Amino acid sequence: MANLILTMLKALVKSKLRIGKLTGMERFMLSQVGLPDRIPTFLAATNIEPYLVDAKYNYQLLTSDPGANLELFDRICRMIQVDIVAVPVWMGFLFSGAAELGTVFKIEKDRVPYAVSFPIQEEKDIAKITVPKEPTGYLKMYFDITAEAQKRHPDKLLTVTFDGPWDLAMLLRGDDKLPFDLRIHKDYVETEDTVRKKKIRARGNPDIYPAIMELTTQLAIRHIEFAQQQGFSLTGSYLVDQYAACPIMSRSDFVNYVLPYIEKVWLHTNKKIGLMYPCTSPMQMRQILENEPPGIAHQIHWGNYIFPTTPKGISQPDYDQSSFELARKYKKNFMYFIHGKFLRDASEQELETEVKRVCTLATSMRTSVAFVIASVPPGTEIRKVNFAFNLVEKYGKY
Repeated sequence: MANLILTMLKALVKSKLRIGKLTGMERFMLSQVGLPDRIPTFLAATNIEPYLVDAKYNYQLLTSDPGANLELFDRICRMIQVDIVAVPVWMGFLFSGAAELGTVFKIEKDRVPYAVSFPIQEEKDIAKITVPKEPTGYLKMYFDITAEAQKRHPDKLLTVTFDGPWDLAMLLRGDDKLPFDLRIHKDYVETEDTVRKKKIRARGNPDIYPAIMELTTQLAIRHIEFAQQQGFSLTGSYLVDQYAACPIMSRSDFVNYVLPYIEKVWLHTNKKIGLMYPCTSPMQMRQILENEPPGIAHQIHWGNYIFPTTPKGISQPDYDQSSFELARKYKKNFMYFIHGKFLRDASEQELETEVKRVCTLATSMRTSVAFVIASVPPGTEIRKVNFAFNLVEKYGKY
């Protein structure tokens, strides 16, 4: 806490007196309380395909060798100037700790590791999974790599990302079964018809969903405790349940059947960790902020992650102003994503036009925005990532 206060004071002095250049950490800290010198940049490093940097890196190497992850991350940091970086490891969802609990992952050279079987097949299997007392396996590897990466790059904000209760449940139960479990549970608790209740039980087990979610809530809490025990700050870190949104589930189902578990985790951290919810539009944001009761729902950060896009692959430009107005009104930082398709296919001139448009709108409206590249698909020239961030430095000054 003392270090964070010192960082904030240094950032404020630099900003007010215009002396020296803000670090990525300082720029992020200022963006949480006001406007920094320019729009901060954010990169999900793990979403850069390893071969885009060097063909010698592959997923079999990176899931077995912590040093290879750090070497690859160091190279990316030299290639790309960015303020905030998430997940400096290349192991897919292995970083979630699910493998140590029984989920089997397929690890191939040229494909992100993916789950092929899941430990929870019946309700009795839930009791076989215990909350770990200490990090082991891939989860420990994730923490060890992140800790070392933070030491090597103190000027950047390297955030720690945690899977939330729903995403952990998907990894332990399977993405084909968990949504069905939720539906059976929802139908059962929302009817008072005893005949219908019997029919629902004949079709599935309405008790398995809350039992799984209680388990994964405790797992999410424990993972955050592990990070804190290792000395990680939760500054800039997020609890992510990216699959608990449209089109997988409605907002009302999220609020009623997922958000209560997320809230338990959030409250356990004394509300220090960020929460992400992928809104589908600024209209949905407004609906949430103006009609849902104040509380955890209003704490969730937003972005254009799943906004409708144009054929070129950019978010609908008509949504930008209303999104920025809401962010300014409710004093929230808006995460503006440049989508992978556009990054890959756009010419430098098209990329510059888009970055300039977004930055000019955000700075003229005095809205706190972070410029995010979270998807770098195969076929992308990696130099375009740095090109885009340099454009933010050019056009994103407040």
